[in-house]
Amino acid sequence: MPENRLKWSYLLFAFIVCFVFSFSTVAYSDGYYVRMVYETSKSSTFMRAEEVYESGDYKLVIVSSPERFVWVKLKDKYYIGDSNVLVRTFQIKDLSDIAYEYVKAKKLDISKDGVYKFVEEYFSLEIFVVSGEIMRVVRKVADVTTTMYINKFPKQFDIKNLIGKYKLVDNFVLPEELYSLSKFFLWATTSEGKDFIKISGYDKEGKVLELEINKLAGEFKVGNYYVKLIKASENTAKEIKNALRNY
Repeated sequence: MPENRLKWSYLLFAFIVCFVFSFSTVAYSDGYYVRMVYETSKSSTFMRAEEVYESGDYKLVIVSSPERFVWVKLKDKYYIGDSNVLVRTFQIKDLSDIAYEYVKAKKLDISKDGVYKFVEEYFSLEIFVVSGEIMRVVRKVADVTTTMYINKFPKQFDIKNLIGKYKLVDNFVLPEELYSLSKFFLWATTSEGKDFIKISGYDKEGKVLELEINKLAGEFKVGNYYVKLIKASENTAKEIKNALRNY
């Protein structure tokens, strides 16, 4: 534990020094990153420290504080866990993913250095760009403000070897078409009940999107499961219906 605290104290110090005094290009697509995420609300405040290894369609995120857990992206599959065993889950998007997807979906131009703020009905995004790269993202939803600082450090690694240290388990296998529903969300949270899975969040237009997967009833049947649209914009509902039409 003292060694881990010393390590993260050093990384945090290095992160702050680099962020304040250096404006070098940060290529987020591939590399090793230290990220600090701060979340504040009227009732609480917390900080999360992360190490990120990313190469192509592979991504490993090690969260060390306040609780340790790991999540992995393998192309279009995602796994998460708090040990060396990671289980299949729905798509995971961090704030940097959300920022890039929002800009892409809205066809926005953030090529010039500066601070860009975008306000939707239910949330706002603030993106800080240096040398054409995103280095800070701030998201506000109701009274909750989440801020992510991103900084790159030189480090050589083999992403497949790193991910290979974990056991990836598909112990709750849904049809792939159901996992792919995540692509319609800009970001979302997933909750599970006895006989259902509910996914709630926002689509890429910034509109509320909620759906439920169960074995009882819904607008669409996929394998042994049903999909029920709880709330969706007209455009997103149409896209989901087209995607599930043949199932």
